[in-house]
Amino acid sequence: MSNVILDDKIVQYKFRIDELLKELQQFTFDIQIKDLQELISSLKTNINEPFLFVVIGEVKSGKSSFINSLLNETICKVDAAPCTDVIQKIIYSDSKSEIDLKKDYRQVGLPLEILKTIAIVDTPGTNTIIKNHQEITQKFIPNSDIVFFVFLSKNPHTQSSWEMLDYISEDWRKKVVFVLHQADVAKPEELSVNLEKLREYAIKRDIENPRIFVTSSEWENAGDERSGFAEVRDFIRETVIGGRHYQLKLVSILDSTERAVTKISESLELRKKRFDADKEIVERAKSRLNVGKEQSNYEVRGLIDRLVGNYDRIADEVKIEFREGLSVFTLFKKSINSLFRKDRSIGEWIRDLQQRFEGRLNSTFEEIASDGAKQFLEGVRHLLRNLLEDLVRIKNIPMRDEELFRKIGERRNEVIDDVRQRVAQLLNNDAFANSLKDSPESMAPTIFGSSILALLGTIILTVTNGAFFDITGGLLTGIGVLLASGIIIFKRGKIIHKFEKGLDEGKKKFRADLTEKLNAKLRSVYDDINMSFVEFYEYVSNEENKLLPMMDRFTTINSEFEELATTIKSNFKV
Repeated sequence: MSNVILDDKIVQYKFRIDELLKELQQFTFDIQIKDLQELISSLKTNINEPFLFVVIGEVKSGKSSFINSLLNETICKVDAAPCTDVIQKIIYSDSKSEIDLKKDYRQVGLPLEILKTIAIVDTPGTNTIIKNHQEITQKFIPNSDIVFFVFLSKNPHTQSSWEMLDYISEDWRKKVVFVLHQADVAKPEELSVNLEKLREYAIKRDIENPRIFVTSSEWENAGDERSGFAEVRDFIRETVIGGRHYQLKLVSILDSTERAVTKISESLELRKKRFDADKEIVERAKSRLNVGKEQSNYEVRGLIDRLVGNYDRIADEVKIEFREGLSVFTLFKKSINSLFRKDRSIGEWIRDLQQRFEGRLNSTFEEIASDGAKQFLEGVRHLLRNLLEDLVRIKNIPMRDEELFRKIGERRNEVIDDVRQRVAQLLNNDAFANSLKDSPESMAPTIFGSSILALLGTIILTVTNGAFFDITGGLLTGIGVLLASGIIIFKRGKIIHKFEKGLDEGKKKFRADLTEKLNAKLRSVYDDINMSFVEFYEYVSNEENKLLPMMDRFTTINSEFEELATTIKSNFKV
């Protein structure tokens, strides 16, 4: 493959990567992942910049002196105390220059031939106590093309350095070159042992055939061939010769992009996992409410049947007493006795019958209603406890520290907490419980007092058409009494029929009123519970409307990326 064709391909691939990064940047903007927005923006910039060597290592490992010796320039400060407090990017410039791009980022320009094809970055130490150093080092690594990892020749065992290496090689898949620096301060046998140890540590981290340079700034300054810098410069030239560094840069950007895509994928999967759990809870809550409502309906129907059965039993007793009370002998006796004020009038007898009917109904009604209300209430409480357990379970889905959708997660938890609080209030609210318990009893005076019981007296008065004597007038005579008795005898069957029919019709009205009132209460209870979940229902619905199209869109972007990465790496044989 000629260089011209290679250059054309590089231009073509750069364009395709740039277009992909634009699409990915817009996607991260739409889903509000700020950290990845910044990363992808920097990758878009990096694609048009020189090949980037990033130098990292612990404080006082000799990073700055390594760079100074490599370029034969005093660029980076060398001091007994940690002194690299910013990231320094060293690039080619026609004249020496220094520009502070940000508070923690400086650009140094030098007219050095080697910098025409590469740029070098000096970073703060991985174990520095200076605030934000490790953070800014880690932010710069994704944009590196090759990482020079500098270790002190006497101590390549430092934990923070190898933790940083894991971050570089595992998280971002960057090509790493190792430097065992300040070789002049180590004894030959010590240097040999540490060299093998460094190689061993690298291989354990799946870095095959690690490239390791042994260097010394002291020897380089003294012109000693053992300095190792000639080998480092040869490596750099080999890296950039024939345009190979362009290939490596594109692959490096693809690797960083792949990691960004992976982070998005992991975050979307986590968000999808939470959404699936939330949607399951929505469906379960609705199912629990439907089942609970059906059970409550069953309990209410049973309660009504028991109450109506009780009504029937007492009504049958009253019917018998009424028939007996309208016998010819009883009526005649009551009429005669009322003339001499020795007994109650028929009207008083009727009123007494009504009162006794009402009393017997109320006394038995209270016991039945109370028992039924307790069952109903316990069923609702059981439902609320199950709903609370479901909410606690989804609230405890673990979230990682690097959660990219933190704001969404926080909003989700706020909604869940709000729903939990409302459900808990319903469960623990005495007024709510009392309303369930007391509502059947509170209906008794209305149903019994104003409809059924009042009917007993009006049946007699209506059917007899005023045939009963006005006892209080004291005008009845024996003939009048006989006549009155005759009228009652004549109409007795009709009176009894009307009376019993009235009780039966009263039962129908009693059942209808009770059914209407209890079902209204039942609807109110379940409406209250359902309303507690409305905010959560809306949250899950909105999440579904956002997340599923988002995942479809990301699937398309990811497919485009995988196809492009496979094509480029296959053509560049890397």
